Amino acid sequence: MEKEICKNCERLLKQNESLKKRMDELEARLKAYENAHTPSSFSRRRYPKPTPTGNPIGAPFSHPGKTRPQKKPGRIIDVLAKHCPDCESELSEPIEIQKKIIEDLPEPRQIVVTQFNQCVCRCLHCGKMVKATHPDLPEKGRLGPRLLTEISLLRYEDRLPFRKIAKQLQSQYGLTLTPASIHEAVQRTTAASEPAYDELNQEIQLSRGVNSDETSQNVQGERWWTWVFRTLTSVLFVNRTSRGQAPLQEVLGHDYQGIVTCDGWKPYSAVVKKIQRCWAHLLREAKWLGQEKKRQAKKMYRALCSLFADLKKQRELQLSFYKREQEKRRLEKEMDGIIQFGQRYERTKKFAQKIANGKDHWFTCVVHPEIEPTNNAAERALREVVIQRKIAGTLRNQKGTHAMEVLMSLIQTWKLRGQNPREMLLETIRGS
Repeated sequence: MEKEICKNCERLLKQNESLKKRMDELEARLKAYENAHTPSSFSRRRYPKPTPTGNPIGAPFSHPGKTRPQKKPGRIIDVLAKHCPDCESELSEPIEIQKKIIEDLPEPRQIVVTQFNQCVCRCLHCGKMVKATHPDLPEKGRLGPRLLTEISLLRYEDRLPFRKIAKQLQSQYGLTLTPASIHEAVQRTTAASEPAYDELNQEIQLSRGVNSDETSQNVQGERWWTWVFRTLTSVLFVNRTSRGQAPLQEVLGHDYQGIVTCDGWKPYSAVVKKIQRCWAHLLREAKWLGQEKKRQAKKMYRALCSLFADLKKQRELQLSFYKREQEKRRLEKEMDGIIQFGQRYERTKKFAQKIANGKDHWFTCVVHPEIEPTNNAAERALREVVIQRKIAGTLRNQKGTHAMEVLMSLIQTWKLRGQNPREMLLETIRGS
């Protein structure tokens, strides 16, 4: 009897060990989908329902309405009836004229087909053969610059797949193009935009500060990474197979002198000297930990929130560089206290060590107040990439990845500068 009990205990211990290992494995896999940085669209967390206020739905009774301003009519049509609809007798002269202004769409426009007669002449001095050029005459292909611009904007601003673009061009302009032809048109626009894209890369390398982030991308079933580098006036996207140091060195150079605002990904600290770690990531993770572990984690979260409020206050003050260095050291000492508190408890030890690993990079923005303490600028720039990834699912080839990084970089940069993407892209294609 005793031997049988011992055997059962051993069997249960082995089973328990196996189940524990399986549970740890499943929890690790679950954290890839549900963690402090999981977007709300991916998360399956159930948030509490809002408490009803008791107020009626809609605007308050005294809320002033707002009407869209009426535009000036471009044409006037007189609507006149000559006979009575009941007895078909003639009507008198108009007694009253009621004006009604409407807005409507024009009829679908037909594509413009133009023949260019290029004159080829010989130079009377050196004998060189010279062919005349025109801004609307492309070197290759039969699609003009306005059509190339329209296709590129439908693809990377309106987020339409190639088959939808073909359908749109057919219904709006009566133009029949295959998806393959549209893909080729995008490639020609990309080739014409290469010089402008290279200029953006040079601007990033010479900038005093840049926000950087990355997100995964599926290219022919392989995992790529879309990197974004955003300054106050420029946005640069780069698609690479690596999430390591190589893309950073390629874009920023081997001796970048500016400040990079980023999350805690290790390659940044290996390539860049001056870093501002993202406080939004830190506070989000502290809040998540507080919801799971409670007590000590909640205390750490409250302390970090108080420290962040102090950081923002110091950035807004008009202080000398020496005084800002002093405030930075003071804040770092307070952060040391939070780290030491977290390292005393098993539940918060790992999180405290994570904070300690970036100890030198949490308060860079105090000495350099022109740098933001969060990386929200880069995350907002990546939002368009994520939306298009959800629509397309996967990029079919490397040509498509390059076209995306070039054209989306230029479109977002022009928007950031308050320029019209349509006009700027048309000018870029004509100037190529």
